[in-house]
Order: sequence, then structure tokens, then C-alpha cells
Amino acid sequence: MGMFDNLFINKNKLPLSDEEKNLIDDDHPWQTKDFDCELTEVFITDDGELEINRWDLEETPKEERPYPNDDGFFGLFGMFKRVNERLEKIPFHGYIKFYSVIGDNRYQFYAKFTDGKLVEIDGGKN
Repeated sequence: MGMFDNLFINKNKLPLSDEEKNLIDDDHPWQTKDFDCELTEVFITDDGELEINRWDLEETPKEERPYPNDDGFFGLFGMFKRVNERLEKIPFHGYIKFYSVIGDNRYQFYAKFTDGKLVEIDGGKN
């Protein structure tokens, strides 16, 4: 299975029936393996642009970690935190595949970008 990134898109941009759109939460994360595969957040904006969440990592002080008194494995939990988070536009050209399971059904889409702008989305229930 492996790592992936989360893609977020307004469900109204997807080629789905109104009934299918009602099954999807507004902030539903779709999986994609077309970027960093580090659980990064990728966004297709309402304007059809592609943005990716970038950040720097900083060591979390031990007293702020979930298990500050553990000197073993659990003491490592939360040892880094995101700082300087920012959205960067991606001048992407090509296709992005994203997918998810909604209820008992798997949905898969292909978003086509030309010169950084969304051109079309194809796909649906598999």
C-alpha cells in the first residue's frame, strides 16, 4: 500500500450525480501517489489551480510531546512539528490520479492540467 498524499477538491468539480455528491463530506481527503507521498496536502482550488502545502520541520521540546517522560520508543512520538507552513502553486502539466472509497464503492478520477490550470476531470465509480 505505501505512503500517499491527501488531495482536496470541491466535490462540485467532480463528475458525479447529486446523489453521489451528497455521500461525500465537503473536506473529504482523496489519496494520490503523484506527488511526494509523505502525507502532504495537495489542493485543487475552485479556480482550477494546483497548490501544495509545504513546511519546515522543527524539533518539539520534550515537555510538549505526547509522552514526555518516556525514554523509549513512545518518547519519540511528536518529536517534530511543522513550522512555516505555506501553500505553493504548482505549475503542473499532465494528469493526476486520485481515489477513495465512499461507502461500499471505490471512486477514481483523473484531473488533466495544462500549463498549471485544470482542464478536465474524468472518472467516477469503479
